[in-house]
Amino acid sequence: MAATRRWWSKRRGSISRIDPIRSAAPSWRDGLRRLDQFWAYVRIGALNAAFGYGVYALLLFVGINLFAAQIIAHGLGMTFNYFMFRRHVFRDSRAAVIPYIAAYAVNYALSLATLAGLNRVLESDYLAGFLSIVFVAVVNFVVLKFLVFLPRSTGR
Repeated sequence: MAATRRWWSKRRGSISRIDPIRSAAPSWRDGLRRLDQFWAYVRIGALNAAFGYGVYALLLFVGINLFAAQIIAHGLGMTFNYFMFRRHVFRDSRAAVIPYIAAYAVNYALSLATLAGLNRVLESDYLAGFLSIVFVAVVNFVVLKFLVFLPRSTGR
């Protein structure tokens, strides 16, 4: 952070010539911002996936059906994710609750279909649940970024 501060002159918002990132082409800066945002999504998503998978595995262990276990874990994770994504990933975006809920309804349907398909070809319910989480997480980032958490300047 100290190195970043050296790039700024005494006038707020004025950038000196030695800033390699801010002096690059706009597409380069935008690419770095997107990469940073995706990395934040991955970190928060990993935390949620660990929590959700832990709930899922615990419910399987106590004898609950894998689809019932998935819906319970998914519902708990959805609430956690909304607040974490809003605060840490999509900070500069408007929070849209109704599109978020709709996106997660579609996300759940995709997750359920993925789990059902993987359950037919894999012997392990645990592996099927894990692979379903990974696939649906990537799709979910795209949906949240482009359909739910829109830039504040975008009118809807």
